[in-house]
Amino acid sequence: MTQPNQCPSCGSTNIYRESATIYRCSDCFDKLPSAAMYDSPPPKVYGTSQNTDTFSLTKYKYVLIAVVVGWMVFGSIITAVFNSNSQNSSSIQEEENQSITLDPNLNVVEIIPEGEFFYVNGFPDSIGNTYFVGTFTNRSGHSLLMPKFTVTLLSEDGTSLGSSDGYGEKNLIENDESVSFEVLWSSIPKYHHYEIAVTATTYQGDLNRPNLNLDSIQLKKVKNKGTILTGKIQNSGTSIVNFTRIKCLIIGANDKVIDYASLALEKEDFLPKESQTFSFEFYRSKEFPSLYYCETDGINKESSSN
Repeated sequence: MTQPNQCPSCGSTNIYRESATIYRCSDCFDKLPSAAMYDSPPPKVYGTSQNTDTFSLTKYKYVLIAVVVGWMVFGSIITAVFNSNSQNSSSIQEEENQSITLDPNLNVVEIIPEGEFFYVNGFPDSIGNTYFVGTFTNRSGHSLLMPKFTVTLLSEDGTSLGSSDGYGEKNLIENDESVSFEVLWSSIPKYHHYEIAVTATTYQGDLNRPNLNLDSIQLKKVKNKGTILTGKIQNSGTSIVNFTRIKCLIIGANDKVIDYASLALEKEDFLPKESQTFSFEFYRSKEFPSLYYCETDGINKESSSN
């Protein structure tokens, strides 16, 4: 039961007289039901209101906790994203600045290797490009790493019209070994003749190349169409080979390439002692070739222990 001089709404005893017949609570400002129930109240004191309808810490503490936790989570996400971007940026920078370190004791140098070019010819396409294709035999006395071939176009008076580069089909070339190459000249201008040069880095050490053999190669004339070349490839080594490729050029009577093509084995793992057949269809020229040049390359699969 509410005591005299006590607000029935909030229980406060801070009661003041608003008029002759109206009393009001100083804390919740509720109008009291009957002035006769109360003794003369104390005078109103300002600045001591504790009206829970205006604000209650207990009522809003969960909201405040949720806001604080939300900001903490948001801050963690922002920090994680920033750190991830920083790491990615550092990683990209490291990749951009990364270079292959060569042992100075190996005397690895870039050279213009001695050698011989064979069967070189240019193949124009329908959109103004030309592919210069041929072979190069290494006579430098060194194993070569990544031979680069440069085709320079010249006018009739010998003025250079520009150059374009390409690389050998194989990355490592031993002494007296041959490699095919292909150089693309985009939007080729009119030219009188061209020159081909080669540069490469000498390589000393274990080549670690797969032991792949090509044999049983045959040429067959297709009437009014072209030539079909078939053969067999065998992994004669002791390692599984990946990325196995074969490239073949067919040569005409004028000792120029009359067509060429390359393929990759569909099977990813070429197992030791395994053999596969392959075939090429050449329709660029109806001339039956007088000879062919074929080569193969791949990468030994690294063994892993569980």
